[in-house]
Amino acid sequence: MAEFLHIGWLNQNATRAYPLSEESTRRDVSDSYMLPDDFIVDMVLPINASLDYDPSSFYLSKVTVFGVGVTIEFSYYTGVAAVLVGRLTIDLGTFMQNKTYYLEGLEDFEGVLGKVVIGTLDTLQQQAGAFTFSLAGGRLESSVVVPDIRGVTGMRVAEGTDAGELLQGDVAFEPGSNMRITVSDFGGVKVLTFSAIDGEGTIADCVCQGQVALADPIRTINGVFPDSLGNINVLGDDCLEVTPLADENAVQLADKCSKPCCGCPELQTLVDDQSRMRDEVQTMENLYARLEANIDVMQTLLTMINPC
Repeated sequence: MAEFLHIGWLNQNATRAYPLSEESTRRDVSDSYMLPDDFIVDMVLPINASLDYDPSSFYLSKVTVFGVGVTIEFSYYTGVAAVLVGRLTIDLGTFMQNKTYYLEGLEDFEGVLGKVVIGTLDTLQQQAGAFTFSLAGGRLESSVVVPDIRGVTGMRVAEGTDAGELLQGDVAFEPGSNMRITVSDFGGVKVLTFSAIDGEGTIADCVCQGQVALADPIRTINGVFPDSLGNINVLGDDCLEVTPLADENAVQLADKCSKPCCGCPELQTLVDDQSRMRDEVQTMENLYARLEANIDVMQTLLTMINPC
């Protein structure tokens, strides 16, 4: 009985152009280099479904082979110019056969996360350099480009650093006290707007829990009651000046009669004069002590001369 040998998917791709299109030449723009079949053996490129794109316009645009690795670039041809989709780098030190690499989108394709499976690098490394490809040379198979249908899979309610349980399925937003939620349309996208409102008769007033009770207001000052508007006038005289400070919600009282008539220069002169007087007093005390000592000596001498 004949023996049936099953060849795996990646091994099959190592013998054909896939994931490059069968129509691609796999030759660079200089027509001096051809991509080996066993280089890329599988690929998936999810593109946001909301973008207007042609799946047949994505292509491998550049391969750079250098001493320690390989860099691959993928682009999209708009019909006028090429737009870079993403770039990935293969480190020879960590490479192994059929290893999967992630392709992160750039510029207009930011947020795209593709997967590229590298078969082997043996054939590719036989010729080093940078090789550029046109759409015809590096076109990807249309089935490689798939729509990326994105959506919210769940929600959590966060309070500070704590996150609640994951909410899935149908989730409704309900306005709380003094809040309003409106739904509008912006470029075909539904927009929820949360607004803080004051009354409008749609929601009851906010009642604060544990609110501190206000103290009784001032009703009289020294037995004087306010007028019909609640005002008590503060009057000054020749020495007492009353100045309202509207910006600070205050009244300033200033005693004009007790303000010093001398400024700092005059006060400094007085201080200097007092210092000199203190020095002179000290000098006089020293002279007095010397005079007293001389008198004592004189009395002693007189006593010795005339003891009677």
